[in-house]
This record gives sequence, C-alpha cells and structure tokens, in this order.
Amino acid sequence: MAEGDATLVDIFWRRVVETPDRTAIMHKVDGKYKSTPWSEHGKIVANLSAALIKHGITAGDKVGILSQNRPHWTWADVAIISTQGVTVPIYPTLGSSEVTYVIDNADVVLIFVENSRQLEKLSSPDSPLPEKVRMAVVMDGTPGAAEPLLEVKTWDQFLKEGEEYLAQNGDEVSNRRKMDPESLATIVYTSGTTGLPKGVMLLHRNLFSVLDSLSTLTDFNENDIALSFLPLAHVYERVGGQFLTIFLGIPFAYAESMEQVANNLQEVKPTVLNAVPRFYEKVYARVWGQIRQMPPAQQGFVRWAISLGKRACKQKMAAPGGDTSLLDQLYRAELRIADRLVFRKIRERFGGRLRMMTSGAAPLANDVHLFFEALGMPIVEGYGLTETSAPLSCNTPKDNKFKTVGKPLPGVEVKLAPDGELLVRGSNVFAGYYKNEEATKQAFEDGWFKTGDIAKIDDDGYIYITDRKKDIIITAGGKHVAPQFIENLFKDETLITHVLAYGDRRKYITALITLNPEALESFAKEKSIKTKDGVALTQDPTVRKEIDRLVHEKNQNLARFQRIKKFVILDTEFSIESNELTPTLKVKRKVVTEKYQKLLDEMYESEDLEAQTSEAEAEA
Repeated sequence: MAEGDATLVDIFWRRVVETPDRTAIMHKVDGKYKSTPWSEHGKIVANLSAALIKHGITAGDKVGILSQNRPHWTWADVAIISTQGVTVPIYPTLGSSEVTYVIDNADVVLIFVENSRQLEKLSSPDSPLPEKVRMAVVMDGTPGAAEPLLEVKTWDQFLKEGEEYLAQNGDEVSNRRKMDPESLATIVYTSGTTGLPKGVMLLHRNLFSVLDSLSTLTDFNENDIALSFLPLAHVYERVGGQFLTIFLGIPFAYAESMEQVANNLQEVKPTVLNAVPRFYEKVYARVWGQIRQMPPAQQGFVRWAISLGKRACKQKMAAPGGDTSLLDQLYRAELRIADRLVFRKIRERFGGRLRMMTSGAAPLANDVHLFFEALGMPIVEGYGLTETSAPLSCNTPKDNKFKTVGKPLPGVEVKLAPDGELLVRGSNVFAGYYKNEEATKQAFEDGWFKTGDIAKIDDDGYIYITDRKKDIIITAGGKHVAPQFIENLFKDETLITHVLAYGDRRKYITALITLNPEALESFAKEKSIKTKDGVALTQDPTVRKEIDRLVHEKNQNLARFQRIKKFVILDTEFSIESNELTPTLKVKRKVVTEKYQKLLDEMYESEDLEAQTSEAEAEA
C-alpha cells in the first residue's frame, strides 16, 4: 500500500500504472490458462467503467452481478466501484423469484448476467422484473431466445461502446475513481439460513480496513498465486480472495468450476487457497477411501506415516515455550521417509506448492485439520460475517491455534455478552441493512454489533465459536442444547457428510444424517455389500449398523440430555440445488427441518403415544 491510498480503487489503478506487465489474473482460454497482465486488466475495467457512465450510472447507483466465478465477474465489480457505483452480487444458484427479490430490494438499475440461462431468470412471468432495471449485459454468448422486458447487450457490444466513450471522455472516467472512503461500495445479501436475505451495506472504508489488517498478518510475496473457486457473490472469497489479491498485487486464478478444482490445482499450482470445511472434509474422505482400497502392506505403511505426522504435530503444539528442537531431532528421520513416500505424493495432487490454506464459514473438524497439518499443508481458520466485511478474526501460519478462529484483526474489538454472544466493533463493521432500519437497530447494542454466535475467549485472546444463538435447542425438560456442538463431533467421519440435530421443545434429541456417496461405495466394497444402487446402500442394514455404532460412540462425549436418541439416514445428500445448503455449503436448518418434518415427527410418535396413554390413565 502506498501513501495516499484510501480505497481499493486507488490501489487497483496504481497497480495498473506501476506494474503493467505483471500478471493480475489467470483464467482458462481454449483449454489452457492464460495470464492477463495488469495493463490489459486495467484496460478492460476502464472500458467497462466508461460504458457504465455512458449508460447513465451515477454515484450511488446499484448494479447487479448474476454469474458464476469468471474474470468478467471481477472486471464488472471493479468497474462498478470505479464509477462510484454500488455492486450487488447475486448468487447464480438462486431461482427467478429470489433473484427478482434481490434486484427489487436493492434498487438495481443495470445487471451483468453470465449467460442466456441466467438472463431467463429476469423474464419469469411469475417474478416480473422491476421497471427500474434498464439494461442487462450478457457476459458469455448471446441473449438467446427468451427476450426479457429490458434492453440487452452482449459483453463485446458493451465493451466497444465503453472504448468509444473513453476515447472522448477520458477525464470524466478518471475523475469518477476519486471517492470518499465513507461512500457505499457494495450491498451483499446474506445467504440466508433462515428467512429472507438482508442487504448488508459495506463502505469502502470497511473493505479497506480488513484488507489493510490482513496484509499485516500475512507474508505473501511476488511468487504467490491464489486459486479461486468459492463463490465471489459471498463476501469470504470476494474480500479474502479477489480484493486481497488486488491489495497485495498477486495473481488471482479462476477455477473452471467446483468439479474441475482438482485439475485446476494441478494446472495453476497455487500457493494460497480459500475453502470451506466441506471441501477439506471431502478431500479427507476421498483420500481415506483410496487408502482403504490399497493392498494391506501398503495401507499399513500409509496409515503409519499419517499417524506419525499427526503425533509429531500434536507434540509440537504442546511443546513448552514453542521449542521444537528436541522433537525435530526425535522425528526427523522418520518424517523424512514419511514425507518422501507419502506426504509429498498427496501434496502433488494439490499442485505441490500450497503453503497456506484458509478455512471459514463453519468449524473445521480437528482430525481433518491435523491430517492436513501432518501432510505439510497448513490450514488457518478464521471467522467473520457479511456484516463484518468477512474476517473479524483469524489465525496465521506462524500463530495457529487449533479449534479456535484466531485473534481479532488489528483495530477490531470483541467482547462477550452475559449470555455468551460475541459482540464486535471496529472500522470493519457494516453501515446497516439496506432499507431496513428495524433490523439494523436490532443488530446493535450500545454500539456493538451482535454476531449471533456463542463464543469463548481464552486468556491469550483466541476466540472459540461454540454455536449459533438462534439455533440453540431448548428441550421439553428445559435443557439448553447447542446443535452445532453435537453435529461437529461427526465432521471427521468420512462416511457422513451432514448431521442435523433436532429437538426443540421435545423430550430428546434426534438427527437427520446424510452419507458421502464415495465413502459409502468404498464401505460397501469393504463389507462385501452386493447392491450397487446408491439409494439402496443408504438404507442397507450393514450401513445402518455402522452409523448406529458411530452415533453411539459420539454420544459418549455428550451429557445424557444432549445425546442423539433416534436418527434417520436420508437417501440423498443436502444440496444447493435443492435449497438445503447455502452457497457456502452451510445447512439451511429451517428449510431442512420443514422439508423433513414428517420424518422428524415420526421419531417422536412413541413419545407422543406414551404421553397420551399417561394422560388417559390420569383422567381414568
């Protein structure tokens, strides 16, 4: 950061001028990754900015982006904020009615859409588009057959118009880049695990403060490359990936899709990666599934190596004063063998250069965390909300405390409310919910933002997130049960993808359980289960017996009133497409419980029958 930089826009355009030949972004073109230098990166953004101004975008106007990750997303985003406009990201997985709700609520006047399929969402007869939307720009391809009730331009048409306008009005376009840090940069709609999403207003100052703090905690260098696959519509990847790489001046590579991440890791060979726990848990499950298919001798060696690595990590973390010299000497020879024959081969599947991976949006299972640490692929956990401009706390590679989300960022203050809720204040905290004064008022208490998360803070300042305040279950017996505490016990079980604990106002806790198809197939081979059908496998007696064993095992870690008494194994996984998961793969508790209410109720039928019998006997 140079003197005089006050917004991310300042930094972006300085990099275009000062480092024109360095790589800004990387993306697939004709089957190969292409490097785009800052000069070309800036030229595209400048043309887009000019086109936005030509079509009447003024300071404070809202412009939407409805697209999967691609370089066009970044070009559009930076162009919008470079014209003093306000970016409104919209999840591409949303349906027409949800897209229309965001567009209407945010007062969007122009929108970038990925392709004709996304454009169709703007012309649904069931969700008429607000008249205030004047234009749509299609990033990829042509508008297609379905013509929405607004003007539509292709990406190339819009860029060409901008290029022509820029040639005649260069000073006007450049002057728009000078803005007040207190001005609105973006409205990000919460992914909504419950109820309607709310528009979180983030100022340029909010974003800048987080990026500035993160830059002091990391040791990125010119050889680093970040691979992006989490949705840019979510504040985690947009701030911690797209914006942070601009701030630091390191290349930002776009994965082709979630399905192609494994291949893209090999091609890009990134050093930095942002992910959510489900990503690491799936990799963990896949690796262990492959290990179980190895010949016994080879399997035994790999298990020995991983066990050794985990043991060394645990002892290093527990070393008095952080002195690991004796441990290094003790394990050096064995770890060298384990690394050469096992760990290095697994690291190479990730490109072989990853030196820092981050995890956020949900808790990471400790065993999964240890597994990656043992491989020499450290993961640092952080914590934040849309309302705090992404991370408000994080661990660092040099100061990484497992089971915590690290310490508050510089300039961020935290404290606990009497009921354990984490409260936060600082320059990272949002300006309020768009057009929702009541929700804004309820979100604060004496100037402190109420995160809605129950936490603990240890003597060294590390934060432990224990549960969501609104998710707390109060049983019929008045016991308070934290469902996430129960659910997180299963996160390192490769056979299980999700556990949803249930039991509010009920006598005992029940659960819905989904299984990992790959791990299930591996388990079926190991147990010689003949059926090949995935749905039938989920209900197989041998599988049920194994899940029953795991539930019983985890129950031993819980108080009697917290234990899962009954459970149902669902025959399909939760998914984004079925509206059961948010785009960051968190379970939508309200949606799932409503969808499977009949199954949940059935697990209490014997309880209700007993209650009715007791009442009848009492009356008699």
